[in-house]
Amino acid sequence: MKKRVKMVDIARAAEVSRTSVSLILNKVPGVRIAEATRQRVLQVARELGYTPGPLLSDLEPARTRVFGVLINEISSAYPVDLIYGLQNWADAQGVQVLIQVSDGAADREVAALELFDRVGVTGIVYASTFSAIVSPPALLARFRHVLLNCRREDRTGFSILPAERHGGALATHHLVEIGCQKIATITGDPWQFASRERLAGYHRTLNKAGLVALSGYEQSSDWGHRSGYEAALQLFALPNPPDGIFCQNDIVARGALEAAREQGVNVPGDVAIIGYDDREFARDLGISSVTLPYLEMAERAFAALTSAADLVDRTIFVSGKLMERASTARNQAQSA
Repeated sequence: MKKRVKMVDIARAAEVSRTSVSLILNKVPGVRIAEATRQRVLQVARELGYTPGPLLSDLEPARTRVFGVLINEISSAYPVDLIYGLQNWADAQGVQVLIQVSDGAADREVAALELFDRVGVTGIVYASTFSAIVSPPALLARFRHVLLNCRREDRTGFSILPAERHGGALATHHLVEIGCQKIATITGDPWQFASRERLAGYHRTLNKAGLVALSGYEQSSDWGHRSGYEAALQLFALPNPPDGIFCQNDIVARGALEAAREQGVNVPGDVAIIGYDDREFARDLGISSVTLPYLEMAERAFAALTSAADLVDRTIFVSGKLMERASTARNQAQSA
């Protein structure tokens, strides 16, 4: 029997990510992908003899299991792993996934839900790009649904979120473990749920370790490289600069590394730097980080959605893992 060509085979042959292949072959709207990349993936798929699942219109309604995914946006930053996890699960289960992108517009959310209703979806994953408190349309209550990477303010519904507070504590505890005594942090936008939770984990760990954040040790950013760079410069200019910095995403950590190089600050000897999200470039640059467990979150979302159990009001937090790399390898640096 001829082996079925999978998206991972196409990704390997086209030298692109599995997520890019999934987005291209599923024609997910609202995604910016270079036309050359799109054409290369389609060409490789043809050459390998890739056969997609049947179209919705080709399936017998009584035997069709279609699940809707409604997400606010898709960018290169984070949600691609959520989409890949959902698509990977669907492929394994032999079901169809219909993805709609709302761009955060309430009218587009309603339109997507109405489309799901016409198609007759079995259930819906309502997903957010960033960990967030959301107010979904009332129409969503008509469907069996799971909130992914978000929850309602009143905590009603079945929600799955990354354990952001635990992740902030994990990153800070790692700095404590390697001997840092003066630990600063660079947050994201202060109003965001993820920023608040990661900062709470930072504070909790400092308190447990008997440490305090000195004046000026809490800097904020817009999650970008430039603002991370500028925040790090502020920290290095303090009369008592930190010996450890918890950057609340990897892009900010990359900016902090640039500031350290510019100022002649040795990493990790003078200051250890850890990021968050475990982006691909963090692995290339040797930035320690905490993973966002999007694949596991996606699997849990569909497992709950397809189970026979009632979806009670519950929030499940999925913990990420610490990834130790050169930017916090203080023991190795000191022994070298």
